[in-house]
Amino acid sequence: MALPFRLLPVCAAAVFAAALVTASEPTPAKPAPAAPIAAAPTSKIKTEGDTVVMPKFEVTASRLREIDKTIKHLEKMVRREKQSLEKSALDETVNSEKISKAAALFGGKSTAQRASVSAVRIQSMEKEISILESLRTPMTASDRALAEKLVEDERTYRRELDITLR
Repeated sequence: MALPFRLLPVCAAAVFAAALVTASEPTPAKPAPAAPIAAAPTSKIKTEGDTVVMPKFEVTASRLREIDKTIKHLEKMVRREKQSLEKSALDETVNSEKISKAAALFGGKSTAQRASVSAVRIQSMEKEISILESLRTPMTASDRALAEKLVEDERTYRRELDITLR
Protein backbone atom coordinates (compact mmCIF):
# COMPACT_ATOMS: atom_id res chain seq x y z
CA MET A 1 0.00 0.00 0.00
CA ALA A 2 1.56 3.30 -1.10
CA LEU A 3 1.42 6.46 1.00
CA PRO A 4 0.00 9.64 -0.49
CA PHE A 5 2.74 12.09 -1.50
CA ARG A 6 1.61 14.73 1.03
CA LEU A 7 2.29 12.29 3.92
CA LEU A 8 5.79 11.47 2.69
CA PRO A 9 7.52 14.51 4.32
CA VAL A 10 5.74 13.80 7.63
CA CYS A 11 6.90 10.15 7.62
CA ALA A 12 10.45 11.16 6.68
CA ALA A 13 10.54 13.68 9.56
CA ALA A 14 9.29 11.04 12.02
CA VAL A 15 11.98 8.58 10.94
CA PHE A 16 14.67 11.28 11.14
CA ALA A 17 13.51 12.32 14.63
CA ALA A 18 13.54 8.72 15.84
CA ALA A 19 17.09 8.31 14.53
CA LEU A 20 18.22 11.45 16.38
CA VAL A 21 16.65 10.30 19.64
CA THR A 22 18.30 6.89 19.49
CA ALA A 23 21.65 8.46 18.57
CA SER A 24 21.54 10.81 21.58
CA GLU A 25 20.89 7.97 24.06
CA PRO A 26 24.00 6.51 25.66
CA THR A 27 24.86 3.10 24.33
CA PRO A 28 25.35 0.32 26.85
CA ALA A 29 28.86 -0.98 27.30
CA LYS A 30 29.65 -3.89 25.06
CA PRO A 31 30.18 -7.15 26.92
CA ALA A 32 33.61 -8.67 26.77
CA PRO A 33 33.96 -11.07 23.87
CA ALA A 34 33.14 -14.58 24.97
CA ALA A 35 35.78 -17.22 24.83
CA PRO A 36 35.44 -19.50 21.81
CA ILE A 37 33.12 -22.37 22.57
CA ALA A 38 35.07 -25.56 22.67
CA ALA A 39 33.39 -28.71 21.49
CA ALA A 40 32.51 -31.10 24.26
CA PRO A 41 34.72 -34.18 24.32
CA THR A 42 31.68 -36.40 23.72
CA SER A 43 30.56 -34.30 20.75
CA LYS A 44 30.95 -35.67 17.23
CA ILE A 45 31.51 -32.20 15.77
CA LYS A 46 35.02 -31.72 14.44
CA THR A 47 36.56 -28.27 14.49
CA GLU A 48 39.73 -26.83 13.04
CA GLY A 49 40.30 -23.52 14.78
CA ASP A 50 37.16 -21.45 14.36
CA THR A 51 35.72 -23.52 11.52
CA VAL A 52 33.54 -26.58 11.79
CA VAL A 53 34.51 -29.56 9.65
CA MET A 54 31.46 -31.14 8.06
CA PRO A 55 31.31 -34.89 7.49
CA LYS A 56 32.46 -35.90 4.03
CA PHE A 57 30.02 -37.36 1.53
CA GLU A 58 30.43 -38.47 -2.02
CA VAL A 59 28.13 -37.83 -4.95
CA THR A 60 28.86 -39.83 -8.06
CA ALA A 61 26.88 -40.08 -11.24
CA SER A 62 27.15 -43.87 -11.35
CA ARG A 63 25.49 -44.21 -7.93
CA LEU A 64 22.68 -41.88 -9.01
CA ARG A 65 22.19 -43.80 -12.25
CA GLU A 66 21.97 -47.03 -10.28
CA ILE A 67 19.35 -45.55 -7.95
CA ASP A 68 17.38 -44.19 -10.93
CA LYS A 69 17.48 -47.60 -12.59
CA THR A 70 16.20 -49.27 -9.41
CA ILE A 71 13.42 -46.67 -9.04
CA LYS A 72 12.37 -47.19 -12.66
CA HIS A 73 12.27 -50.97 -12.13
CA LEU A 74 10.15 -50.57 -8.98
CA GLU A 75 7.74 -48.21 -10.73
CA LYS A 76 7.31 -50.83 -13.47
CA MET A 77 6.58 -53.48 -10.83
CA VAL A 78 4.05 -51.15 -9.16
CA ARG A 79 2.23 -50.70 -12.50
CA ARG A 80 2.08 -54.50 -12.91
CA GLU A 81 0.75 -54.97 -9.37
CA LYS A 82 -1.89 -52.28 -9.94
CA GLN A 83 -3.10 -54.24 -12.96
CA SER A 84 -3.47 -57.33 -10.76
CA LEU A 85 -5.72 -55.31 -8.43
CA GLU A 86 -8.35 -55.09 -11.16
CA LYS A 87 -10.66 -58.09 -11.24
CA SER A 88 -11.88 -59.45 -14.55
CA ALA A 89 -15.21 -61.25 -14.91
CA LEU A 90 -13.45 -64.52 -15.71
CA ASP A 91 -11.11 -64.18 -12.74
CA GLU A 92 -14.02 -63.40 -10.43
CA THR A 93 -15.90 -66.46 -11.67
CA VAL A 94 -13.01 -68.90 -11.45
CA ASN A 95 -11.56 -67.57 -8.18
CA SER A 96 -14.66 -66.52 -6.26
CA GLU A 97 -14.80 -66.77 -2.47
CA LYS A 98 -17.04 -69.86 -2.51
CA ILE A 99 -14.90 -71.81 -4.94
CA SER A 100 -11.65 -70.83 -3.20
CA LYS A 101 -12.93 -72.06 0.16
CA ALA A 102 -14.04 -75.34 -1.34
CA ALA A 103 -10.77 -75.80 -3.24
CA ALA A 104 -8.50 -74.64 -0.40
CA LEU A 105 -7.04 -78.10 -0.35
CA PHE A 106 -5.40 -77.37 -3.71
CA GLY A 107 -3.88 -74.09 -2.51
CA GLY A 108 -5.86 -71.57 -4.54
CA LYS A 109 -6.43 -68.01 -3.35
CA SER A 110 -9.56 -65.96 -3.86
CA THR A 111 -9.54 -62.83 -5.99
CA ALA A 112 -10.17 -60.59 -2.98
CA GLN A 113 -7.31 -62.18 -1.07
CA ARG A 114 -4.88 -61.75 -3.97
CA ALA A 115 -6.01 -58.14 -4.41
CA SER A 116 -5.33 -57.35 -0.75
CA VAL A 117 -1.86 -58.91 -0.99
CA SER A 118 -1.18 -56.86 -4.13
CA ALA A 119 -2.21 -53.72 -2.27
CA VAL A 120 0.25 -54.51 0.51
CA ARG A 121 3.01 -55.18 -2.06
CA ILE A 122 2.28 -51.87 -3.81
CA GLN A 123 2.45 -50.02 -0.51
CA SER A 124 5.78 -51.64 0.31
CA MET A 125 7.23 -50.84 -3.13
CA GLU A 126 6.10 -47.20 -2.92
CA LYS A 127 7.75 -46.91 0.48
CA GLU A 128 10.96 -48.35 -0.99
CA ILE A 129 10.77 -45.84 -3.87
CA SER A 130 10.48 -42.93 -1.44
CA ILE A 131 13.49 -44.19 0.54
CA LEU A 132 15.50 -44.59 -2.68
CA GLU A 133 14.57 -41.05 -3.73
CA SER A 134 15.88 -39.78 -0.41
CA LEU A 135 19.12 -41.66 -1.13
CA ARG A 136 19.64 -39.42 -4.16
CA THR A 137 20.39 -36.49 -1.86
CA PRO A 138 23.78 -36.12 -0.17
CA MET A 139 23.90 -37.84 3.22
CA THR A 140 26.42 -38.76 5.82
CA ALA A 141 27.69 -42.33 5.82
CA SER A 142 25.62 -43.29 8.86
CA ASP A 143 22.40 -41.85 7.37
CA ARG A 144 23.10 -43.61 4.06
CA ALA A 145 23.68 -46.92 5.87
CA LEU A 146 20.40 -46.50 7.75
CA ALA A 147 18.48 -45.73 4.55
CA GLU A 148 20.04 -48.70 2.74
CA LYS A 149 19.08 -50.92 5.69
CA LEU A 150 15.48 -49.66 5.43
CA VAL A 151 15.43 -50.49 1.71
CA GLU A 152 16.73 -53.98 2.42
CA ASP A 153 14.12 -54.43 5.19
CA GLU A 154 11.33 -53.53 2.73
CA ARG A 155 12.66 -56.05 0.20
CA THR A 156 12.87 -58.74 2.89
CA TYR A 157 9.32 -57.94 3.99
CA ARG A 158 8.03 -58.38 0.42
CA ARG A 159 9.94 -61.66 -0.01
CA GLU A 160 8.54 -63.03 3.25
CA LEU A 161 5.07 -61.90 2.24
CA ASP A 162 5.35 -63.89 -0.99
CA ILE A 163 6.73 -66.96 0.81
CA THR A 164 3.97 -67.01 3.44
CA LEU A 165 1.28 -66.89 0.75
CA ARG A 166 2.54 -69.96 -1.09
